[in-house]
Amino acid sequence: MSSLASRTILGFEVMSLKSTIRKFSSFVRPNELPNLPGTMSAWQLYGYKGLESLKLVSTVEVPPITQPNEVLVKIKAASINSLDVMMSEGYGQQLFENYSYLKPSRISQITKTHLPLTLGRDFAGVVQAVGGAVKNLQPGDEVMGFIPPPLAGSHAEYLVTSASNMKQKPENLTMEEAASIPYAGLTAWSALSITAELCIGSKGKKVLVIGAAGGVGSIAIQLLKNWGAIVVASGSSEVIPFLTELGSDFVIDYTSPEAESELYQFGGFDVILDCTGRTHNFNYSFLKPWSNAKYVTLSPPTLRNFDEHGMIGGMMKNGLDLLAANSSAIIEGKTLRWAYFVPSSSALAELVDLAQNKKLQTAIDSVFPYEQLPEAYAKMKAGHKRGKIIVTM
Repeated sequence: MSSLASRTILGFEVMSLKSTIRKFSSFVRPNELPNLPGTMSAWQLYGYKGLESLKLVSTVEVPPITQPNEVLVKIKAASINSLDVMMSEGYGQQLFENYSYLKPSRISQITKTHLPLTLGRDFAGVVQAVGGAVKNLQPGDEVMGFIPPPLAGSHAEYLVTSASNMKQKPENLTMEEAASIPYAGLTAWSALSITAELCIGSKGKKVLVIGAAGGVGSIAIQLLKNWGAIVVASGSSEVIPFLTELGSDFVIDYTSPEAESELYQFGGFDVILDCTGRTHNFNYSFLKPWSNAKYVTLSPPTLRNFDEHGMIGGMMKNGLDLLAANSSAIIEGKTLRWAYFVPSSSALAELVDLAQNKKLQTAIDSVFPYEQLPEAYAKMKAGHKRGKIIVTM
């Protein structure tokens, strides 16, 4: 290669490197670039065979800030959600892969539903760097937040996500407690506020929460009580004291032979929130007839139908499933509704405010060290937990 060609190529490489540095620096406030390692450890999924596909990798690139509204966070604690376990077995693969194609500008931030995939939907940690448009956070701030799927998750040492997906952590919460709230809290909030159309001012509404001892159910009880609803919680005998402590007005032991007759004594519910994972055989008889009563399930077949039938076939199957599930309910003016996690900055702010004012208590089932994340997944899959499962870094 001639010396001229060599200088030209070298000059291009240097200019390209300088351009990249200038571009990155323009996204991050001056004097706030931290001394970060080039790589980090992350639990990554290399297949869809559950726990056997999870591997701890120490050579993953620390994610860069690529948008002016983004924040780099060093993670101190993260939670395990049922979605993580299900995604490790291939759940939602069709939809999330199509998302990555539809959002090419975000591909560098998507780990990638093309494998390897980093799971984890919520976190608590310390801000390391902020994009140029971020005004309410700075390095050193302790934060809590969520990461919508399929973006790179929180089961890693660092993550990058939008500033709107996090809030400053209240001083009265530990990192573990803070990490237990965002994803489960937003799932409960969206199911109740958006799907069930309940909100502040729902005084006197009767709501039955089934599977109330888990992460979503335990927060749902407290949201409902803060909104003025009458809450009946259903759980096994060993969780009755726990559900009472959360503020439930009445607790029903679903293993009791009298459970069904006890539920009928309430004269019908305005809303039933089902957190059990049940996908069929919903019992609408406990709902009030002809009062726009709603049975809300957190286990819709939506993503499973996409996985099994593709995008077009899945859309058709979802429509048919929803019609079929409502056929017996609608004749009495009742409806079955499917609820989903909805990312909402304002809802996260409400949850943080409740926690800061001690109107929302955290419920933690167990805490695992980062290195034992597969054991935490196994416990999540086994079920019968009280509150959230947390991993600490």
